[in-house]
Formats: sequence, structure tokens, C-alpha cells
Amino acid sequence: MRYWAIIVAAGDGSRLGHRLRKAAVELGGKSIAALSTEAVIADSSCAGAVLVVHSDDLAEANRWLDSIEKGSLEIHLAVGGSSRRESVSNGFSVLEAMADAADLVAIHDGARPLLHREDLRQVLSVADETGAALLAEAVTDTLHHGDKDSSWFGFVDRDRLWHAQTPQIFRYSDLAEGLQSESEKTSESGRETDEVAAVVANGQPVHFVQARHPNLKITTPADLQLAQLLIESRLA
Repeated sequence: MRYWAIIVAAGDGSRLGHRLRKAAVELGGKSIAALSTEAVIADSSCAGAVLVVHSDDLAEANRWLDSIEKGSLEIHLAVGGSSRRESVSNGFSVLEAMADAADLVAIHDGARPLLHREDLRQVLSVADETGAALLAEAVTDTLHHGDKDSSWFGFVDRDRLWHAQTPQIFRYSDLAEGLQSESEKTSESGRETDEVAAVVANGQPVHFVQARHPNLKITTPADLQLAQLLIESRLA
């Protein structure tokens, strides 16, 4: 098994309320983007990675790369687009000259620095066996429908619901076909879907892998504080 990683860290992160873009905010002396990259390349079967950043962060991103514990692994930079799908496609295009059809591609949020090595190994194993898998968390809370006025509307059956996380891992050839097909559909409809939906639409089942460790996506100031505490506890 061999995999390549695409780390998507090109958003503005305005909900974080920080003077810096989210990717550049530091935890324990490293940027969130650098920590997220380190986490998803941590398995020995990683062949290389592409870090997709905002155009204004391109110069700073070279400093982030210098801080990453990567050994001899080569990490490329790509500039993000106007949407997440475009950013993924820009990162994927960098792999075209390097990846084989049977390789795996792991797409990871640049705001998930807490991905645990055990969870990474498990989702890679399932993807290698089945062709596609994503790290996720089964919904355990009680869920309700609400109408547009925030009034109670009904219950939601949670038995088959999952909170999607990353990495989301696909066979290179399946992802290439899915991205191409969805690009054509988006041009016609103006609506984008994520990579999971794109691959499933082309006939490849995608399997959920239950996360066993915290893997939160940093979005709000409260998330940032919690991530700091979790990182400190791991280092203790």
C-alpha cells in the first residue's frame, strides 16, 4: 500500500475570529496547517503530500513546511481555489505526475491537527481493502428536525447517521474519475458535492471508520482552546 496526502488549508477561517487566517494560527509553536500535515503523513506508507494554501499564505507556507517532521518525504505546495472542491482539484493535479492508478489519496482538512496515528492507520487499512473509506463518528446525540422558525418539527433517526471527518481516502483512479464527473455536473447545475459523493456517484462504495480519538476540526475560538488543551495533554 502507498498513499499520497492532500491537505486543504486554503480557507479564510473567518469564524475563528483571529487576526491570522486559520491555517497560520499556531498551537505549541507550529501552525495549524503544519500540524494537520504532520498528522496525515505520519504513516510509513505515505509517499508524499500536497499542502493547498491561500494565495496570500504561499510565502509563509514555506516556513510551515520547514517546521514539519517529514524526514525525506517531499511536500509540495498548491494554491487553493474559490471553493473547497477547486482547492482539492488543484492539489490533486499536482499528484498527476507522481501517483499510480492503484495508489490511495488521503484528503485531509488543514484544520484537523489532532488526527491520531491509530485512526490514520485504521482508515488507511479499510480504504486499501475496500477502495474507499473516511474517518467518521457515529451520531449518539438525540436529533430533532426544526422548521425555518426554529420550532420543533420532528425526530431524526440517528441509527444510520455519522459525523464525517477526515481523512477521506480513495483509490487514485476512482478519485480522478469522480472529480472529473462531478466537475462536468457542477458546470451544468452550479451545485457542488464533496469527494465522497463524487466517488459514490461513480459506483465506488465508501466505508465509514469510527474514530477512536479526538479529531475535531478547528472552526471557532472554543475549538482552538480545546485543541490546545488536547495537544498539551498528549505531550504531558
